[in-house]
Amino acid sequence: MGYSYAYEVEEFLEFGLIPILLSGVPSFLLNVAAYVLTALAIYSVAQRRGLGNPWLAWIPVANSWLLGSISDQYRYVVKGENRSKRKILLTLQILSTICGIALFCLGIAVAANVISGAFRSVSEEQLIGQIMGPVIGMLGVGVPMAGVSIAYLVIRYMAMYDVYTSMDPGNSVMFLVLSIVFKVTEPFFLFFNRNKDGGMPPRKQQPVLYHDPVYEQPKEEPWNDQETDYL
Repeated sequence: MGYSYAYEVEEFLEFGLIPILLSGVPSFLLNVAAYVLTALAIYSVAQRRGLGNPWLAWIPVANSWLLGSISDQYRYVVKGENRSKRKILLTLQILSTICGIALFCLGIAVAANVISGAFRSVSEEQLIGQIMGPVIGMLGVGVPMAGVSIAYLVIRYMAMYDVYTSMDPGNSVMFLVLSIVFKVTEPFFLFFNRNKDGGMPPRKQQPVLYHDPVYEQPKEEPWNDQETDYL
């Protein structure tokens, strides 16, 4: 029985696991392209609108702070509201990441015990006893992780609506709905609208400097108030 069980594991690794991993390569490349487009878009918007540390757009987890900052800036400048989505998004993202890492480690432990037990020809009862602990741990982590992930998605889509509205208010609802239904469209909406400020206050005209620049300084944009802490 032990030999048969080990053979089944070897067969799964050769004809099941490896093809699954190889089939994930196109998906991985698509995810990388989507990440780059999203980072470029958020970086461009943050830099043009005077947000601090626009390079955070390229950092996993930290980029949620910058996305929330764009939303908070729009809410403060246009509606006079201070929502602090940046803090909520970053906190939920960190919690989700910690849970994800724990879940991954427990999954590795289950797989390692199954493979080890197969090649040591342990009985099914012993094998179940070995993996029961990690499996229970996965359930204990997975349930709160699901709640955190749902909360994160809700707040993130609320922030995305603000971002889309600040870019192109006439199409923000359509952009949001398509981003929810077809996730792959979100990076393209952000990238192709990154230079738009249709929902932000009108930009002030810069004065023509006929005389000494000291007496005619360019006016600040309405969202570049350095003395106001809305970020």
